[in-house]
Parts: sequence; structure tokens; C-alpha cells
Amino acid sequence: MKKDILTPRERFGMLVIDEIPDRCMVLPLITSHAATIAGISLREYCTNGIAMAKAQLNAIENYGHDAVSIFSEVGIIAEAMGSIFDYPEHDLPIIREPVLRAKPIEVITIPDPLKNGRLPVYLDAIAYAYRSVGDRIPILAYVPAPFTTGMMLSDPDRFLKQTLRQPQTVNDILHIALEATIEFCYSIIDAGGLPIIVDPLASSSVISPTIFKQFALPFEKTLIEFLHRYDLDIILHICGDTSPILALLPETTADLISIDQVNIQDCMNMLGKTQRIVGNFDTSKLAYSSEADIISGTKTMVETAKHTPKGYIAATGCEVPIQASPDNVRVFIETAKEHGWYWD
Repeated sequence: MKKDILTPRERFGMLVIDEIPDRCMVLPLITSHAATIAGISLREYCTNGIAMAKAQLNAIENYGHDAVSIFSEVGIIAEAMGSIFDYPEHDLPIIREPVLRAKPIEVITIPDPLKNGRLPVYLDAIAYAYRSVGDRIPILAYVPAPFTTGMMLSDPDRFLKQTLRQPQTVNDILHIALEATIEFCYSIIDAGGLPIIVDPLASSSVISPTIFKQFALPFEKTLIEFLHRYDLDIILHICGDTSPILALLPETTADLISIDQVNIQDCMNMLGKTQRIVGNFDTSKLAYSSEADIISGTKTMVETAKHTPKGYIAATGCEVPIQASPDNVRVFIETAKEHGWYWD
């Protein structure tokens, strides 16, 4: 395998100024999987910022991918606003009581990222990682978009019904979720993180394109435009099938679009001249496929997508499974690097 010429930070920097780096970035979405290879419980990972950061740095050392991924689960902002979560020892936090199930929206306040819920855990993790490797490696902080946070405030089933029956209520929830998200992003940037916006509950696997356009997209756009004021290039990740909304994604103004269950060639054809594409290896294969299948699939994906006109990051389509085989993850990363070279 060729020896890297650029650092991951330099590589990302060249990508976002439309220059060709030595090779495409390799960004498996290694989040809670880092706890597994660090040998710590998911409860500790999700509630202790230093433990989260150390697990992420251990993953970087073991795998050699191109970014730290600070993330636990999408309820973190809603929890800081009053929703109640349980913390299993060996699973991700689970919502027990959405705050708006029992309280009116008027009593909800904007959380202080330095004090409320697990937001300080995130900030501790970002700051520790940035001090450790921030000069060489991007520190990505995954931030749930307002639509996803809204579901965690209100209860997913109730929230989806309200999009049809009480649209003004939904908009009120989304506005307060947006305000809370912006406050959190201020602190993330101060700590050294680059916000990456995740909106899994806005997927076409969950809602219709009509609901996406009416409720999710405007708040994604407002949030991303706020972040653009800081001259940041922003990744938007939406899980599942987003084929029905691909044509709408440029309206979010995201600089990089991270895809999951989408034909990558179709995505390149539709978005590749205006947005950088991130994706989209099937994460189930990291858990269940042979190394030979992973090598073949990764090679095909990278050689297809690395010439996306605006730029490409080789990534998984969603989070690496918590119990994925480390050997499979390593094979994905090494194969993506090997076939992602641009420079001779």
C-alpha cells in the first residue's frame, strides 16, 4: 500500500477547496463501535467524555482512518431539553419519556451546553480529541438536526401524526429545537469540533418527500446556513433510502452529502457537480460478510465514486455496527485507501 503524503486534516482541507488530494478520505462512521474495541461499556462511552475521546483515539490508532467521530445517539439535545433516557450497560441510550408527552412546549427552555444533560460529555470528548490530534485529524461532532430532535422531544409516533394534523405545533417544536441546536454548535466549534448534521428520522425510510420538504429541509437549511457564517464546510448525513429526496438535497446548502441506501452512480449523476459525495458501503457487510466480499465491494464503490466531479469521501452508509469484526473494518479502510489514490 502507498504511504500517505498528506495528513487527514490536509486531505480534508484540499477536498473542500476543490483541489485533488493524494487520495480520497476514508471515513467509516466509527462511533459506538469504538467502545467495543476499547473494551469499555456503552454506558461509559456515552456518559464519560474522556472515555469517549480515548476510545475514538484508540480506534484511529488501530484502524488509521481519516477523522474522529464524536457521537453517541440522536437523543442528546432532546435529553438536555428534558426528555428522559435510560442507559443500558451494553446498548445505546434509550428514550423513556419524551418531555412533551407530559409538558407543554411553553415550559421547554434552551439548554446550556456547558451544564445540561450529556452536552458537556460531548464537549469534553471534542476538546480532549482536539488537544490530542486536532492539528492532524478532523474532529467531527455529529449533531442531530431539528427534525430528528423534534421526534425525541415529542415521541416519534405522535410527532409524525402532528405533521399531518397539527403542523403549526410541529413548526413550534422545530423552531425551539433549532435554537437549541445552534447554541450547541457554538460550543462545539469553540471546543474544536466540526459539526456534521445527522437527520436519520428525516429519511425517506421514515417520512414522505412531502413531509421532508415541508418540515425537515427548511430547518436543515437554516442550521447549515448558520454554520456557513463560520466558513465551515458541512456534511449532511441522512440514513436509509434517500433516493426520493436526492433532488431536494442541494436546497439544504450542505457542502457534502452523506448517503446510505442509494445507488451511488445515481447520486453522482444528480449531485456530483455541485456537492461532494460521502458514502456508502453497506454496514451490514462489515458485520456479516467475508473479507473477500468486503474487498470486492469496497473496490467497486471507490473506483466508481472517486471521480465524482466535486469530490468524494469513501465512507460507510451508516454507523459501523457496534459488534462489527475489527478485521472487516480494517479491510474496508485499507481497501478504500488502496483504490482511492489520485496522485501518482
